[in-house]
Amino acid sequence: MLYFLAGYTPVLEGFKSIYLRGFLAFILAFLIVLVAGKPFIKYLKKKKFGEEIREEGPVSHFSKKGTPTMGGILIIFGTLLTSLLVSDLTNKFIILMIVITLLFSGIGFVDDYKKFTVNKKGLSGKKKLLGQCCIAFGTWYFIKTFGLTGNKVIDLSIVNPMISNSNYYLGSFLMLLFIAIVLMGTSNAVNITDGLDGLAIMPVVIGATILGIITYFTGHTELSKHLNLHYIAGIGELTVFLSALIGSGLGFLWYNFYPAQIFMGDTGSLTLGGILGVVAILLKQELLLPIIGGVFVLEAVSVILQVGSFKLRGKRVFRMAPIHHHFELAGLPETKVTMRFWIVALFLGMIALGIVRMRGIL
Repeated sequence: MLYFLAGYTPVLEGFKSIYLRGFLAFILAFLIVLVAGKPFIKYLKKKKFGEEIREEGPVSHFSKKGTPTMGGILIIFGTLLTSLLVSDLTNKFIILMIVITLLFSGIGFVDDYKKFTVNKKGLSGKKKLLGQCCIAFGTWYFIKTFGLTGNKVIDLSIVNPMISNSNYYLGSFLMLLFIAIVLMGTSNAVNITDGLDGLAIMPVVIGATILGIITYFTGHTELSKHLNLHYIAGIGELTVFLSALIGSGLGFLWYNFYPAQIFMGDTGSLTLGGILGVVAILLKQELLLPIIGGVFVLEAVSVILQVGSFKLRGKRVFRMAPIHHHFELAGLPETKVTMRFWIVALFLGMIALGIVRMRGIL
């Protein structure tokens, strides 16, 4: 809306700037979530949408039982409302991200809601994966139909994030399969990570910040050329969307930090992971995503190793998986585990930016 008004009101002409609207999106989204947080938490408590704690989980987590969940609705609400107010709603990438966000949040919401109304297991794993595959197909169809770089070969290729002019062409079918793997991986990895107060949201905020910077570079003709990135016209507008996500995430952290007043639930974790995955795909930075989201990769791999080792050898690799529980059972306080994971996420994010800069040299 603000972008639309800027085109007709000379006084607001400056608000066409992505930089300025990104700043406003961050502030506005943060305030929306901060203000809406308390009444929303009260509402969830009234409806008794409280977290169930696994009996086999750490004993220290039993006190968390009954803490309101489905807090991801707050993040999504803040992000989408801000995007509608500040973003260019004619931009194809903004439209795609709004649709993608609603679809992912729909899967997560049904899963969370079923846990309180139908059965504690929620939506089956197969149905979640089916929904994620449908979203992957939609993303692939968008790329096929509207294109990204103007070069179909590059659009259907994997790009080496370190070396310029290094594209590995996959073709339509393999690209679809690759997109599905990326989206299922990122979405479920964030979901696995969401096990401690504030643990998942901060790496998401850091990841969105790094991707937001790369988005701005990619959508800028001169900066993309300087860094040897594939220029994508119009994608810079996603900087505004990601700024709203960052603001909403920090607003949510206000209530999610230890001791958490609310958890994001699958509504939040599946959606946030999906958003990071889609943005990385649109930027042609899929191979950089495992570094940006290294914490999520570590968490997911720990579960795979634990399950695989137990099935093959009858022995566990960790005291408990995901790995954040392993550190808890090793004697580290929950807050210390969380903060150290945040530090790792920030460190990896800086490495990712360094790799992008190296691409401009190599």
